[in-house]
Amino acid sequence: MRRLFFLCLAIPLAWSAAAQAQRVGDDEIRQMIIRDSLAQFGSTACPCPYSYAWNGQQCADKSLYNQRTRRQDLYCYPNDVSYRDIEEYRRYHEYRR
Repeated sequence: MRRLFFLCLAIPLAWSAAAQAQRVGDDEIRQMIIRDSLAQFGSTACPCPYSYAWNGQQCADKSLYNQRTRRQDLYCYPNDVSYRDIEEYRRYHEYRR
C-alpha cells in the first residue's frame, strides 16, 4: 500500500520534471542559435569579430561578420537573432515557452 502511494506521487513528479526540462526561454534559444551558427565554421574560419584566427590574433575587421557580403545564417550577437528565428528554432526543436 505504501509503495503504491509513493508510485502515485513519483509518476506525476517525473512527468512534470520532463515537461519543465523542455521549457526554454528566448535568451537561452538565442544562445543556442549563436552556438549552432558558429559551429558550422569550425576552428579555421573567422566568423565573428571576437573570434580568434589560427595564429592567435583576434579576427576583428577581418571576420566574416564584418565583410560586405555577410552570410544570412551567421549570428554572432544576441541582437542578430530575430524573434522569427527564435520561433522557428523552437518549432524545429520542439521547445516550449
